[in-house]
Amino acid sequence: MTRTLLFVDADNQSPALVAPLARVFKSFGRSCTQAIVAGNGKGDRVRGWEQALQSEMPGIEVRCHVAPVRKQSADVRLMFELAAVHYGEADPATLIVVVSRDDLLVAATEYLASQGHTVLIALGAAPNAVAPVTDLPLVSLPLPNTPAPVPAPDVPIAQNASATNGLDRNIVAAAVARIRQALAPNKQGGYAASAVGQVLSKMGHDKATRDKIVRAIPNLKETGVGGDKRLIF
Repeated sequence: MTRTLLFVDADNQSPALVAPLARVFKSFGRSCTQAIVAGNGKGDRVRGWEQALQSEMPGIEVRCHVAPVRKQSADVRLMFELAAVHYGEADPATLIVVVSRDDLLVAATEYLASQGHTVLIALGAAPNAVAPVTDLPLVSLPLPNTPAPVPAPDVPIAQNASATNGLDRNIVAAAVARIRQALAPNKQGGYAASAVGQVLSKMGHDKATRDKIVRAIPNLKETGVGGDKRLIF
């Protein structure tokens, strides 16, 4: 009997992917029996995934984890869940689907494949997003009504590649514009670092790219630590 297990990085991928993901499973002749969803912060995206999964895939068992706002805290939750699969016996009839473009989870999935498990990586086809470098099967899912990046002519972006960490300056400009469009400045000035990360994640950027974008923001100043960290620009 075939079985499909879904592991979702809710901080990294949008709930809008559930509908195209369901179509992929249908084309494979499979139904998903269980989904494990992890994210940090207030858990809005986790709940979004839970509701979308239950709507598109009736009868699915959804287990949700909301982790503290800390770098890779949600990834660690998923790693523990994947560990249970790792220690189980590989079953060719079981398909393990990891929805993330995060390098850490991609590496974990590659290790499961090396141990004989049948795996698949799925992620949203977001503008300017770089697909993970991997030999694993990878499905790029369409994001409905993805808005085009908004240019930010008022943001001075450096002209040389070293000042933008090798990123196209238009990517940095679009990210700054989207942050300013989506977030209100903190009362103490600037934007909460965790909120900035969420905006960049919704744009489809993985953690490595998000870090590069933040470091490339002109005149950036950082203040605070942990959950109180703010980015001023």
